[in-house]
Amino acid sequence: MIRRTAFVSLLGSVLFLVGCGGDHGLTARGSVTAEADGRTTGFTFPSDTRIDVAGDGAAGLVTGECEMAQVGEDAWGLVVTIRRGATVDDLGLSSVTLMQRTDAEPSAGRVEAELGTTSYGGACEIDVPYAVEDGGMVGLTGSCEVADADGQTARVELELDLVGCTVI
Repeated sequence: MIRRTAFVSLLGSVLFLVGCGGDHGLTARGSVTAEADGRTTGFTFPSDTRIDVAGDGAAGLVTGECEMAQVGEDAWGLVVTIRRGATVDDLGLSSVTLMQRTDAEPSAGRVEAELGTTSYGGACEIDVPYAVEDGGMVGLTGSCEVADADGQTARVELELDLVGCTVI
């Protein structure tokens, strides 16, 4: 009887772990900040934070996507987008898109950012310390100045670790 109880208990534990294991979604750790007009704003993820939550973000949730597309042997094209659901203010970082290839020089990166309602964009030094297909794991670091249509600049700094990127 004790063996049967132990077996049933063990089986229940295994089924619970399998049921809870599954897809943990896209998580981010690190930060992306933008400085414009002497003011710094951005996204900070001090621990693994799930950012692929459902909904339109009207409640102010930070949401995001990450895609890894194979562009060659052991080479990946990466696109990461993070956005704030509710408008923070006229200068707050509303969204940022980071683009880079693992087989390119860091200077080939690109950043598009929206601070309030103003769009900025440009080339950016983005290093990819790792991009691993298994688990969709990506690391990104970088720093650059991007400009709006009037030539006003914003400084963008990033250091992100992402797990759960969509592999296409």
